[in-house]
Amino acid sequence: MSGLEPGDLVVLLDPKGRRYLLRLEAGAHFGHHAGGVGHEQIMAAGYGGSVLTTKGAVLRVLRPTLEDYVLLMKRGAAVTYPKDAAAMVMMLDLAPGDRVLEAGSGSGGLSLFLSRAVGPGGRVVSYERRPAFKARAEANVRAWGAENVEFVLGELETAALEPESFDAVALDLMEPWLVLENATRALKTGRKLVCYLPNITQVVQLLEEIAARRLPLLKLRVLEVGHRDWDVRPPIAHPHFRQIGHTAFLAEFSKLAPRLRGEAVDEEEGHDQAGGGDGENPVVTEAGGDQAAE
Repeated sequence: MSGLEPGDLVVLLDPKGRRYLLRLEAGAHFGHHAGGVGHEQIMAAGYGGSVLTTKGAVLRVLRPTLEDYVLLMKRGAAVTYPKDAAAMVMMLDLAPGDRVLEAGSGSGGLSLFLSRAVGPGGRVVSYERRPAFKARAEANVRAWGAENVEFVLGELETAALEPESFDAVALDLMEPWLVLENATRALKTGRKLVCYLPNITQVVQLLEEIAARRLPLLKLRVLEVGHRDWDVRPPIAHPHFRQIGHTAFLAEFSKLAPRLRGEAVDEEEGHDQAGGGDGENPVVTEAGGDQAAE
C-alpha cells in the first residue's frame, strides 16, 4: 500500500457497493450521506486502503479501472457501455501500433478503449460533428491520460482521408451508411469495420444500404452482448435484481479485395441477390450464406 498525491484519480466504495470517482486535491473534502472524509486521509490510505468518515462509515479506496472511469466520468452523450466497447475491440482485432478511424466520439468512452488497445505507438482519429460533444470527449480522454487520440470536429462523410490508411473503423452513429463509402475507402483491405447500433431496424437498413451502394464489405456477424451480474454472499447466491439489459447491436464487417473480371460468382454468398458481382468491385456478401438461404 502506497500513498497517493494530488491529481490522482480514486474510486471510493461505500458499504452498499456504490462507487464514487474523484480526483484528489490538497485541502479538499469528500461529502457523503454517511459522513465526509478529507482528501488527505484518502491519500494516506492509498489504493487498497480504507478510510473512516465523520460518521464512522468505512470507505474503500480503489484504483479506478477503465470501466469505472467510463461509467462514472462526466457525459455529454450516452456512453458506449464497457461490455460493448470491449467486444468491439475484440471484433476489430486491434493490436499495439494500429491506426483506428472512429466516428461519433460521444463522451469519449469508446475512444478510451480503442486508445488502450492500440497503445502509445498507435493512433485513434475520432470524428465528431457536434462541438459540445467533441469538447466533452476530448476532456474526458485527456483527464484519463490518453495521448494517442486525435479529435476532429467535422463530418466523416466528407473528410479527406488517404485510401487504405486505417487498420480498423469503429462507427457509433445513428446513420452509419452516410459515411460508409468514405470509411470503407480509408480501411485497409482485409481489416474490420464495426458499427454500434441501438436498434435492429438500423442493422437491417445498414445491410440494405451496403448492398445498394455495392460496397466491398463482407458481413461476418451481428452480435448482442449480454452480461448477467450475480450477488454472491455465502451461503446465498442469486442474480442481481437490477441488470443492464439490451444496449446495442454490433455489426462486424471485413473489407474485401476487388473482384477479378470474369471471376465466378458464388451464389451462396449472396452476390446475385445483391445485384451482381461480376465487375471489379464486389458487393456486400455474407459469411455463412448457406444458412441464410435455408
